[in-house]
Amino acid sequence: MTDFACPACGAEYDLAVAFAHEGDQRALARLAAVSIPMGARVLQYLQLFQPPRQRLTAAKKIKLLLQLLPDLERRQITHKGRDWAAPLEAWAQAIDQMLDARAAARLELPMKGHAYLYAILAGMANQHEARAEAARETERRSGPRAARTDGAVSVADVVPGLVPLQRAPAPTPAAASPTVRAMRAALRRPPADQEGQP
Repeated sequence: MTDFACPACGAEYDLAVAFAHEGDQRALARLAAVSIPMGARVLQYLQLFQPPRQRLTAAKKIKLLLQLLPDLERRQITHKGRDWAAPLEAWAQAIDQMLDARAAARLELPMKGHAYLYAILAGMANQHEARAEAARETERRSGPRAARTDGAVSVADVVPGLVPLQRAPAPTPAAASPTVRAMRAALRRPPADQEGQP
């Protein structure tokens, strides 16, 4: 006895079939939760596993997808005994690279597993780490940055519209009065008791 009919084609199916496909729907929902654009890329990637002149069964697609989902969700992969960061941008670039290789007939199909994809992701993560390490090493070797000598030298250089104060010119010394000149001359003369002494 059938329990349901497909609303699209009218085909009848058993309730057990609906429950059997619930796991598939959950897997697709998880992929959509990761990213809708990434989900479309992953589904294109799964076509690389399709044997020639055959269709890739839904069960096989779901099996392959379930192998990828934990790593897509945690944005990390394990490759050759080591964990590598794998942000979604890296997944997109790696899958695009494989799809381009397929278009150029440089990829041996069908794929047998995810090892090639993971090797690309690990290579990208390794290159990123190497660039970051080189930048740190360059900064360490160059030492602290030298102080700038072309910076502001006064508040007026920093605050727009502020006019620096002009210093008043130093006053020119006034001519000494006759009394002052006489006093200076008297101070320069030797005392009277010393005059005439050899």
